Amino acid sequence: MAAATKFMFGTDFREGSRKAAGEAEVAAARAEGFRLGHEQGRNEAEGQLGGLAAQLARSAERLFALEEARVASLEEQAADIAIAVAKAIAGAALDEKPLATLAGAVRECLSHARQAPHLVVRVHESAVEAAEELVKRLSLEHGFSGRLIVLGEPDITPGDGRIEWADGGFVMDRERLSTLIEQAVATVFPARAGH
Repeated sequence: MAAATKFMFGTDFREGSRKAAGEAEVAAARAEGFRLGHEQGRNEAEGQLGGLAAQLARSAERLFALEEARVASLEEQAADIAIAVAKAIAGAALDEKPLATLAGAVRECLSHARQAPHLVVRVHESAVEAAEELVKRLSLEHGFSGRLIVLGEPDITPGDGRIEWADGGFVMDRERLSTLIEQAVATVFPARAGH
């Protein structure tokens, strides 16, 4: 059997007797360890930063969606208020001066139908006398020489009416006014167009 020999690893561990090649290897190992640690730290930081950025993006999307919903709600409320106010004003004006719209319409019709043989005005039956007086006065002012007929009809809402002549006509209708108000509001608030 062979005699055992001590394995000394080729290094003298006494103070100051290290080999030069061993110090270079230690320095290289340290540099590699520092580089790997730095790389791992950077990768972890980038991963955390990426996760935080994704979380921030999701939060921003939620906030934008909430703000969009809030703005849509405010627009809806503004549109509702605009419609209510416009209808109230229009209705109050018609209630206060139901023949004002008729007067304007008759003036407009007389300018177009001055030579017509007749002019028929249809109003609610409760407004016949006032409408006759108004139409006669306006026809004299505009030089209308045709025949004037004012008819009262129970199915026409007070404030509404129709004016007819041989070649045309004109309708005054609160429901139509209400529809026009809705259309005007839908123009300002497009999201409301389907309501």
